[in-house]
Amino acid sequence: MSQPPSAATTITLETVKQEFKQWRASRKHRSRIPDELWDAAASLSGQYSVHYISRSLGVNHSALRDRIAARSMVENREIQTCFFELPPPQSAPIVGCLIEMENSHGDKMRMHFTGEASFDLLALGQDFWRQGS
Repeated sequence: MSQPPSAATTITLETVKQEFKQWRASRKHRSRIPDELWDAAASLSGQYSVHYISRSLGVNHSALRDRIAARSMVENREIQTCFFELPPPQSAPIVGCLIEMENSHGDKMRMHFTGEASFDLLALGQDFWRQGS
């Protein structure tokens, strides 16, 4: 039996048919179809229906369907087993913060923040001190 077509070459129905024909001509009586030929037949499922492939190659429809299903499960499992490492957060969020200020005139400002402050606290404090001067 010649080598089955490689994955690098385009596998056509005619190529796989020829491989099955060569295998059948040289096989021992009632021997099992080699996995390489099943794989080649299953790889045609993107181009043809299971019924058409099984009829063209003379293989059992249910066995071919099961091979195609098992092949797609392996491909899906390979896709789903990805690992992503996320970088650590840049800084821990502020849980709570209380700021109290008093200027020289006795004016007081008290700020209480929960979570991360989305504005410039330094600029706010500087404006408060300037108003008291």
